[in-house]
Amino acid sequence: MKKLTLTLCLILTAGLLYGQDKDHGDHDHSKMSNSSDVEAVKKVLKSYKNALEALDVSDTQHLFAENATVFENGKYEGSYQDYLDNHIGPELGHFEEFTFSDYEVQVRMEGDMAVAYETYNYKIVLGGENSRTVERQAVATSVLKKMDGNWKIIQNHGSSRALK
Repeated sequence: MKKLTLTLCLILTAGLLYGQDKDHGDHDHSKMSNSSDVEAVKKVLKSYKNALEALDVSDTQHLFAENATVFENGKYEGSYQDYLDNHIGPELGHFEEFTFSDYEVQVRMEGDMAVAYETYNYKIVLGGENSRTVERQAVATSVLKKMDGNWKIIQNHGSSRALK
């Protein structure tokens, strides 16, 4: 059932992004976007990034819709709460540092939906007896929806590779 729901979500998202009928013509949606909404979307994404850098995601649930889904490096992680409880939450406990550099975000508005992509490099310093530093080049795509006047992430997909 989760796969069916996820597939439908992806199809609907693709339809929202690419399913314009011929009557819409060649409108430039970026010019039609409300700049305050674009800034609000960027603020949500920056708040999440800042929480990761602070190594404390305990107060980030409000940035995500209740049924938000997370994908990381080709793996379905489940709901955001699953991701917090079983992945990123425990993982951050092993980090001494998590920093982002060369961070850029682009936002495309589609009514009460926004599609954002982020590009960045990150550095993680792991502590303990197996201490090491991990540096990666990464991208993330987030779909956000305006819900009760607030922008919330409904889907997030991040992936990374070795720095080039």
